[in-house]
Amino acid sequence: MAGLNFENIGDKFLEVTNTKEWAELQEKFNDCVDIFVLGHGGNLGVADHAAVDISRLSNGTKNAQAPGSGIVATSLINDSSFDDWMVHWLRQRTVSSTPRQLNKTLVLGISSSGKSVDIIKALEDGQSRGMQVGMITSYPIPAKIESLTEVILGAEYYHTSEVLTLLLTYELTHGSGKVCPPIFQNKPEDLELLNRQGGAAAIREHSYPDELVNIGVDFDGVIHKNSKGYFDGTVYDEPVEGVREALKKLSEKYVVIIYSAKARKDRGLVNGQSGVQLIWEWLKKHKLNQYVSKVTSEKPRAVAYIDDRGIKFTNWNQCLNDLENLKLI
Repeated sequence: MAGLNFENIGDKFLEVTNTKEWAELQEKFNDCVDIFVLGHGGNLGVADHAAVDISRLSNGTKNAQAPGSGIVATSLINDSSFDDWMVHWLRQRTVSSTPRQLNKTLVLGISSSGKSVDIIKALEDGQSRGMQVGMITSYPIPAKIESLTEVILGAEYYHTSEVLTLLLTYELTHGSGKVCPPIFQNKPEDLELLNRQGGAAAIREHSYPDELVNIGVDFDGVIHKNSKGYFDGTVYDEPVEGVREALKKLSEKYVVIIYSAKARKDRGLVNGQSGVQLIWEWLKKHKLNQYVSKVTSEKPRAVAYIDDRGIKFTNWNQCLNDLENLKLI
């Protein structure tokens, strides 16, 4: 008898995580503090498991919840209806949230068929109240929800869809710069050590731990040649020579964060894509994405910054002399 068909789940994982929709969902996940993971049937178990580990592995940076209790589910279904119970649950969890907090909230739906009305209604409710919304599903949902990021798995079997979805929730944690630990290394102190990438450096007093865990790398001119400057707004050029080896080495000790003006939210779309999407697409094309944890327009807290336009500051006399030597002043 042949083994269970998991539909080449490893290949499917790579296909999904190399889509622009996945890059967009990862960006939303990284941006949000509160994560509400919604599923029913087997996917309710997946959602509950995912929510626990998103919170646990985030080292206190994310608060993830799922309506995993049978008591909660049956009480709300009895009080309302099956189609509306998740809307009621979501409203209970966000009743005291400010508009700013709602904007930093992600409602993440999980479905195999795409026909889960209770989840779709909760996504619609979350979007209408200013939350960010995403969906991981094997088949497209029948509703159009503004600003929804829909990641399509294309799995034929429930077991593939559910297992692949759980794997992808760990990828979201990994993509946010947090470690998914080896077996026997899951205590809080283990996670703290692993998240420092093997002890990159001691934490400076009165500082954040990630200051000496992250390394900031400029994109244009450092990773991407950018030989024509802005040009047409696309990421059009080849990688800078030696960048693959450099990023690989850096990622073995640090969390590599790319910062770029291309990622600014006020930058117009180019060919229907944001700057962040364009950068991730280019990184994946050149197989550099596995070394990068985040793309941002903000200067991250970091041990160092690698930038082709940087002036190392020691004191103002030295700084002004350097600028004069470069004929900038």
